[in-house]
Amino acid sequence: MVLTDRFRDDLRQTQDAALSSLRTIHALFLRDSRTRYGRRSAGYVWALISPMILLVVMMAVFTAIARPAGAGESLVVFFLSAILPIYLFRGSITRGGNAIRGNRVLMQYPQVNAFEVITSRLLLEALTYFIVLILFALIMYAFFGLPLLAWIDRPLPMLQAGGALFLLCYGACFLSSQIGRAFDPWNELTGPMGRIILLTSGLWFTMGSLPPEFLNFVQYNPLAHVIEWIRDASISDFQSDLYNPWYPLTLGVIFLFLGLFIDWLYRISGYDLQP
Repeated sequence: MVLTDRFRDDLRQTQDAALSSLRTIHALFLRDSRTRYGRRSAGYVWALISPMILLVVMMAVFTAIARPAGAGESLVVFFLSAILPIYLFRGSITRGGNAIRGNRVLMQYPQVNAFEVITSRLLLEALTYFIVLILFALIMYAFFGLPLLAWIDRPLPMLQAGGALFLLCYGACFLSSQIGRAFDPWNELTGPMGRIILLTSGLWFTMGSLPPEFLNFVQYNPLAHVIEWIRDASISDFQSDLYNPWYPLTLGVIFLFLGLFIDWLYRISGYDLQP
């Protein structure tokens, strides 16, 4: 009976802690959305326009040089299958870099920890680009007759690739937040890192189209593997055996472990940033 009562107490405490964490994440989510986009719709419109500008530029370049899509028949599907993951991964690193510093006053409350801060920030980032993807798919269907099935050929591999992308972004965001917490110039370095990610992740190429010397370099980029995986799952007449699904998953876990370890060091040391 004593063990049963103790188990119930522990379970009740765990449930209370989980509910408290969810409420904190929800509150931080609303706060981040208002801080990032404002109370008006202009900020949300920019979230749609920003990837659209890159999409239009890339389509104009490919049309001018009479180059077809690197995979499939639709340039829109080919480019957006890379643009949105790139924006999400790049945003995870850049916005994660100042996540802890930007919420250091709130983190003095016991309910607010690094987990809640990072989770709310990445959920906002992921939800934003998921909505952008849905809007693009509906616009292309309504005005250009692009079938909705053109965006997904095999549902299960697509879900797996999406899960790998989220894990990679979450780990990168958590680690970036802890580096930015301890290293002031980190936010200045995330900008050039974002441009490198844009150039090496497969925006205008597939792994199979690269010469061996460039492929050997691109294969170190975990996002390139995820994008190749997404295209393999979404484009019906494209298949690739050059991506390694375990590589982004492993790096995502490693990034998350390192971020959690640094956060644990802060906790046990009793040292943290002062407001």
